[in-house]
Amino acid sequence: MSKPTIHDVARVAGVSIKTVSRVLNGEPKASAATRERVKAAVASLDYSPNLSARSLSASRNFMMAFVFATFPEMPNVSLQNEYIAGLQVGAVTAARAAGFHLLVEPLEMTDTDFAERAARIIAMPAVDGFVIMPGLADDPRLLRVLTERPGHYVRVSPGVELPELPAMVRIDDYRASADMTRHLLDLGHRRIGFIGGRPNFGSAELRLQAFRDVMTAAGAFDPALVRNGDYTRESGRIAGGELLALDRRPTAIFAANDSMAIGVMALAQQQGLRVPTDLSVAGIDDISMASAIWPALTTVRQPIIAMGAAAASYIVAASRSDSSPPTLPFFPHELVVRDSTVPPLHP
Repeated sequence: MSKPTIHDVARVAGVSIKTVSRVLNGEPKASAATRERVKAAVASLDYSPNLSARSLSASRNFMMAFVFATFPEMPNVSLQNEYIAGLQVGAVTAARAAGFHLLVEPLEMTDTDFAERAARIIAMPAVDGFVIMPGLADDPRLLRVLTERPGHYVRVSPGVELPELPAMVRIDDYRASADMTRHLLDLGHRRIGFIGGRPNFGSAELRLQAFRDVMTAAGAFDPALVRNGDYTRESGRIAGGELLALDRRPTAIFAANDSMAIGVMALAQQQGLRVPTDLSVAGIDDISMASAIWPALTTVRQPIIAMGAAAASYIVAASRSDSSPPTLPFFPHELVVRDSTVPPLHP
């Protein structure tokens, strides 16, 4: 049998070809009943739209790019990172639902020709919009490229707001970190270690600032208890080892993401420390492993998949309109108290 065409869909649905095209392109002019008839016809015929034809008729390419940061010392870390993976799952699900394809584009942060490489990616003519991952979302070299080339961009978890790039998907990272810091203080901890993320990540800077502010207000901030990580489990192990080697080790360690917190827990248990009896540990993100390990990790949950879907949906909506959709609000976060945090044995 020959492959079904848009003419077949129109015949089965009892509508015009133009109406089928409108429904497939997500235009709002068709009624709900008509959209359902067209979708039913598409399903019954197993019809797959020709993206090239749709692009010509709608002056769009039905493509968006998911641009994430890589580092030479960790070439695969972004692909293995549950946070990035969750965002990608949300983005690809929303893109497919709208008839878009999602391209995945790595961009190495330390490339000597970073700006040139970034410009080539952003200039790809087949792409209707770009979802920019953390780290890149605040990189001045990439921001310069974005502001010089008008387009549809969504930055994920940026640290700064820019009038010329208003679309952002994020939680309130400052408040999320402050909430966790207060939780540990409320348990009675005063010597609290903090492991931050990469300094060029806006979310990392906000989380560190919140920790510093809340601890200072409580009269308990000690800069000797702050270490930098890079959001990987191994960096959590290394930074956690430095904190636990101090003469007066912390009674709790708050890592700026779950992967680093899990690295701390693994090292502590390897050294014979009991979590949480001897050491409370907390993180941010609520990745799947946070509730699968023992003891289950106290963390701050952010709706990662929903954030990825919102970013992709923004690109879809922006590409269908001459004006950009309204700025996306903060996504809600939630303090999730599990088994890895308890009051200290010796405050």
